[in-house]
Amino acid sequence: MNENQLREAVQRMVLCEAARGGDLFVPVMTSARHAHLSEDHIEGLFGAGYRLTKQRDLAQPGQYVCRERVGLETPKGRRALRVIGPARKETQVEVSVSDGFALGIAPPVRMSDDLAGSPGCALSNNGRQIEIDCGVIVSARHVHLSAEEAAVYGVGNGDAVSLEAEGPRAAALRQVIVRCGEGHLMEAHIDTDEANACGIRSGQLCRLIKPASAAPRAPALPDPLPNTLLDISHEKRRLLTEGDVRGAAANGFKRIRHAKDAIVTPLARDMASDKGVELCCADTTF
Repeated sequence: MNENQLREAVQRMVLCEAARGGDLFVPVMTSARHAHLSEDHIEGLFGAGYRLTKQRDLAQPGQYVCRERVGLETPKGRRALRVIGPARKETQVEVSVSDGFALGIAPPVRMSDDLAGSPGCALSNNGRQIEIDCGVIVSARHVHLSAEEAAVYGVGNGDAVSLEAEGPRAAALRQVIVRCGEGHLMEAHIDTDEANACGIRSGQLCRLIKPASAAPRAPALPDPLPNTLLDISHEKRRLLTEGDVRGAAANGFKRIRHAKDAIVTPLARDMASDKGVELCCADTTF
């Protein structure tokens, strides 16, 4: 875990503690135009057997910014795109509405992987070029949460929430889709058009507003004891705190399964003992 990852982990823990008290805030990141490439298209643009080069990790587990860049080309314009790894099943290009105007295309607002009926483009790199028939979209604004974070915030996968931003251009962003479960960590994503319109700087905390009908819920976890086992074993180097254990107990969990390299604080162990919560490693079976 590097310094940035540690800082982000601490922030998520603090925000979860605030959420338990009713103050729901999430960090909002600005997502610039970029491309997710399939294995075939990576080889088509960079050569047979080519593997993407990681530049830095992103907050979402397993995702990273690559050193590679590609060009997006249409009959009316061109844009440079950074590449986000790892390779995807299908190539997906994410741009803003403003980019679409400049490129002479009208990409629809979609969630990731919903590509049917979207426009295509040419992608190029150093004389190599590929054509995609579809795959250019404007990413729908969304918020990532782990299953445990979603339980604390009282929302579920696919829910639509709002984000309220303070500042000179105070605004509310509605229809922000919740994406939660394994492979997600707390972070909202909006594009550059939205950030500029609302004066939101990348990393700014915005208040999360749930629909009036939303009720607290426990995450759906694939385990024989879904109502009693909180499984966070997919979160490597996770810092497990007193507040995490207290929150799990309050939501009815009797066991917490963590990764072998998790950092369990002494206060977390004391709280587990007090609340009757069993702490166990990922290789433990029931």
